[in-house]
Amino acid sequence: MNIPEISCVIPAYESLQLLETCLASVIAQRNVTPEIIVTDDSPSSRVADFLADKFGPASGLRYLVGPRSGNPVENWNAGLSASRAPLHLLIHHDEWLLDPLYLRKVVDALSSDPGVAATVAGVRVTGVDRPSRFAIVAPIARRLWGARHVLPAINWIGPTAAFGFRSGHRFDPALVQLADVEFYSRVLQTGALNRLPGVAVGSLGHHGAQITARIDPRTLTRTELAMLAARTPPGISPLAHMACRALVSLRSMGD
Repeated sequence: MNIPEISCVIPAYESLQLLETCLASVIAQRNVTPEIIVTDDSPSSRVADFLADKFGPASGLRYLVGPRSGNPVENWNAGLSASRAPLHLLIHHDEWLLDPLYLRKVVDALSSDPGVAATVAGVRVTGVDRPSRFAIVAPIARRLWGARHVLPAINWIGPTAAFGFRSGHRFDPALVQLADVEFYSRVLQTGALNRLPGVAVGSLGHHGAQITARIDPRTLTRTELAMLAARTPPGISPLAHMACRALVSLRSMGD
């Protein structure tokens, strides 16, 4: 059995159309030995039945029944915990890899320089159901001083869309709206962020079918910010707290 170079974890929830697009883009990756894990938090058997019909044991695809706790973060962690490769990439089912060499580039970036903690590409947002300023804000934010703190803080980094990182990291299940904020900050405390030039990841951005569409993001974000401030986790610096508070208010004005 080949040892995978990178584990690609795909959290799934009900939508077969989204999952099929995402999965096809991962399977189409070239010049890499990936492990593909679909961790399914769906209450129905639709995803399981679809994968059983379309992919046999020879495909190497691994299917996991998620914790089904109602917390999507726990589903992400379940997939990460089951992965075997030294490098991980989490890509949600409403995202897809536009470059067939994306995983190869992530592996090369992380393997060639031990000082690199994570990789991220540009994000091409399409099919947004409600207005989003992501496409305007993210390119500007990436060039800001202290981007290691600011990018995760504003949660516009884009990158739950295929954020590549080294194994061992887990999301904080106490957080939902700001789960990536704390996670990216903590990962980037361990090394540099490598931006992959000329590479993009497709994303639907904000849409009504996503798991978190039913929450009130403004209220939950403020609640979780208070939680982070009270705990003062090492991954969140005072600068990140300040940026979070200021930019959550700014983002609320644009929502």
